[in-house]
Amino acid sequence: MSVRTELRRAAADVTEPSLVDLLPLSDTADWHRAACRGDSNHDAWFPYPSEDFDYARGICAGCPIRQACAEFAAGTEQSGVWGGHEFDRGRMIRE
Repeated sequence: MSVRTELRRAAADVTEPSLVDLLPLSDTADWHRAACRGDSNHDAWFPYPSEDFDYARGICAGCPIRQACAEFAAGTEQSGVWGGHEFDRGRMIRE
């Protein structure tokens, strides 16, 4: 099953998929090594535009899949903090 198919299925659900739900769908085989995996501070990964995202950016700084994560966000039109950058529907809005 493709990433896009899984994302469409997740989008059809009433609730938004979380970062942990989306990571296994990425193209990288190393998603399980993501520094954010298991982080319980969900709000930090989806900040309002007026909020800083220093917490998430700090976690991403040492992540071994940082680049793949950002590429996944851009390629699948994600929003939130991915790879140390903030995205809005796949477009990087803050570094």
